[in-house]
Amino acid sequence: MIWVAFFLFFLVFHGCGDDESSPANGGDADASDTEVEEEAVFDLVIPPKPRTALGFERPERASSGTPPTEDEIADFTAKLTGFYKDVGYFDWLRRISHGLDASYDPEMFDYKLWWQDVGMRREGDTVVLYHHGRAENIAERTMKVLPNLIGYYMLTGDEEIAELAVQYMRGMVALSLGLESEREDPIVKYLQSRAVFNHNHSYEVDGRKIEIDYTPSCVASSKWNVHIFEIPDNPTWGDIWISNMRSKDDVPYVYQSMTMVARAYHEIDNEALREAALLYLEYMRGFARNIVDDGWYILTKYEDCEAVRSYDIEKKGNPDADLGSFVHWLELLGEDAECNAQLGAALTAYGDPYGKGHCGRGLAGTPFEQLSFGTHFFNYEIYVHFHIGAMAAASLWGRDDIAEQLMSGLTERFDTLMHDETIAYRDDEEFDSALAGWLLAAAAHGYSMTGDEAHHVMEWYGRSADWYRQWPHWDPWNSLEDGEDLSSEKAPSQETRTDESGNKYQVGYIRLMEMPYIFEYCASPLRDRDGIQFVDCDVIADPSRWGTR
Repeated sequence: MIWVAFFLFFLVFHGCGDDESSPANGGDADASDTEVEEEAVFDLVIPPKPRTALGFERPERASSGTPPTEDEIADFTAKLTGFYKDVGYFDWLRRISHGLDASYDPEMFDYKLWWQDVGMRREGDTVVLYHHGRAENIAERTMKVLPNLIGYYMLTGDEEIAELAVQYMRGMVALSLGLESEREDPIVKYLQSRAVFNHNHSYEVDGRKIEIDYTPSCVASSKWNVHIFEIPDNPTWGDIWISNMRSKDDVPYVYQSMTMVARAYHEIDNEALREAALLYLEYMRGFARNIVDDGWYILTKYEDCEAVRSYDIEKKGNPDADLGSFVHWLELLGEDAECNAQLGAALTAYGDPYGKGHCGRGLAGTPFEQLSFGTHFFNYEIYVHFHIGAMAAASLWGRDDIAEQLMSGLTERFDTLMHDETIAYRDDEEFDSALAGWLLAAAAHGYSMTGDEAHHVMEWYGRSADWYRQWPHWDPWNSLEDGEDLSSEKAPSQETRTDESGNKYQVGYIRLMEMPYIFEYCASPLRDRDGIQFVDCDVIADPSRWGTR
């Protein structure tokens, strides 16, 4: 059986054939089955106003761990909010996030994103943010923060945060606009690039001078999962560079983000926010619609700007790339291998499950997922969020029959993640901190935690707050020396420690873009107010009380 194990291991890394035509797998999905009749945006529909309570009973949980005490909740709340306040987390976020500032050209589409592969250098009174990589997963990062910015605004009314939420929603739209060319006739809309390397420019935020330098990333290159090339005739910005091949890694956050964005559109009396939300809903639902209509493939464009399937140039014959397909494993592992991903796309696109049901309570893809988990820890991040995202989409569209079953399966999934020490990569340095983020993300969509799960969230968010507050560069205009250069504009998420025997080991903390997850949770009407509590949301909603008991 060794050769079989090796064969499966090889396939998870290197892929296999695709089913290009099976209607059961979305090849010829027919939107006529949907019964949704809402206000139209072009040929899409606006999601309904999100509900104010779950449409089903939460599954009963076996007692596991003791609930946090009032003192523990107060201490945790003070520690977490004290971190936001003392380091100026949201001020830093407003200053460091970037894309194309409105001051560059008022006629051009302005936006901001949460970036990766960015360094910073102080030059006099200016901080230069310079790009030095492919920025392959900035959509994931941006969409993880976005619902929390909306939640922050709904809790506090902070207009600066509302403006950043506007810019982030426009940022996700920009990733689609960047993949367009005047050579297209007609332009294929809604496909997503990985990143847009736009015009170099300078501007100010809070009196701090910022220079954006995209030039180091504007170099033609290609590998199995991304190509970087110039689009000299982009209809929105003219001559730009992009990285293409939007990966499935980022897609579950599209599904999860729709609830808070729909709330922004339906509930908030802020025209700029509602306008940006409407645009976001159009483009993200258009992106999901393309996945369904194109047979569960995430199309991209290359230098010729033709919409095609992503392909892998590092394999003979340039076969379809696994990263751009929800049916890549169909022949080997069956049509349900990536059922949650398909279900989330169908619900997000059309408000209809397209025959996917509840994907076996969200666990139908377990055989495939277990193989993927054995190859890389980060696959947990992807497939846990596909489960949460499908549940969120079902709840948004009023499919309580589906959402209830997905919630049931999610409790089983988290029981395994919390308590089964034999699963692959359970000892990874990032596993426990990542698990805390997954639990909190699920709780914003109605998941009810056990005592030990609540303590796990408190432990890792508390430890991460302590770790990040040590970083000295939350205001680099004042912390950096003139000429000082750092390879990243963000605090590192891992710490190197030494044990009693002198051996070094790593501790991974909550990733920085997941630190504000508490705002979506506290702003969510779906959170379990009658179950086990772990944070004081009244304090979260009142910045004047942050950092105090």
